[in-house]
Amino acid sequence: MRFIGDFTFLACWVLPAMAGGLCGKPIQVGWEERPPYHYQGRDGRPAGYSVELLNQAAARIGCRLAYRQIPWSRTLQELKLGTVDVAMQALKTPEREAYACFVPGYSSSLVRLWARGDRAAHWPVSQLQDLGKLGMVRLGVTHGDSYGDVWDRWLKAPPGMVRIDSGETLAGGLRKLQLGRIDLLLATMDTAPNELARLPQQPAIVALSPVWPIGGAFYVFSKRSVSPELCQAFAGALRDMKRDGMVDRLYRSRFNIAYPDP
Repeated sequence: MRFIGDFTFLACWVLPAMAGGLCGKPIQVGWEERPPYHYQGRDGRPAGYSVELLNQAAARIGCRLAYRQIPWSRTLQELKLGTVDVAMQALKTPEREAYACFVPGYSSSLVRLWARGDRAAHWPVSQLQDLGKLGMVRLGVTHGDSYGDVWDRWLKAPPGMVRIDSGETLAGGLRKLQLGRIDLLLATMDTAPNELARLPQQPAIVALSPVWPIGGAFYVFSKRSVSPELCQAFAGALRDMKRDGMVDRLYRSRFNIAYPDP
C-alpha cells in the first residue's frame, strides 16, 4: 500500500516531571499499515497491538508520541538520520544495531513461503536449500524487511536459478503472486493472513509447509535522536508491563492466545 503525505497523530500524557526530563518533546514514531500490529483505526488514529503497547509504555514514563504514517523502508532511513525516533515490529540485524537501540522483543515471528494454491504442488520445498534445485524461481520479498539471520544471509547470495523480486509492500507482493508475476513470496505468518484478507479471494494463496522461527520483534530507537537513558526507560516500562500482566492482556485481546514468552 502506498501513502500520500504523512499522517500525524499526537498521543499526549501529562506527567510533567518525567516529560521534562527524558522526554522534552514528542517522540516521532514511524509506522505503516501492518495489521494486527499497527493500522489506522476507525477514529483515524493508529491502532493495533504494537501501538497500544507503545502507548502504554510511553504513558508510564511520561512521554508524548507523534505517529507518522510512512513506508517501512523510509522509516528505517529516517531512523538512521534521527528524523524518526522509533520504529515498531523490527527484527534485530547487525546493520540496524549500528544505528538503533533495541527494546526487548514483545512478539514472536515465523517466516514461511507462500504460493498460489493452484501451483503449490510445483514447489516441493522442505528446506531452504531446495529453492536452488527447482529450476527458475521468482521469489518475492518486501524491501527493507528482515527474515532472520539464516534467510538474510541466503538472500544476499541466492542460487543462480533464483531471481529476487523486491517490492515496496507486502500487499503488493501478494498481489504479484496472485497475478503470476512471481512464483513464491517470503513473508511472516503474523502479517500475511491480514494482508490476504484485503485482496481478492481468488486465486487462493497458501503457505508451504516449512516454517522458520526468527525470534521476537523489537521496538527500535534511533541512536541519533534518542538517548540511551530514554531507550532503557522504555525497556524498563516494558519489563514492568510483562510482570504485571499488561503485555499478556493486550496480546490476548489481539491474538486470542497467551503471550508466547519463552
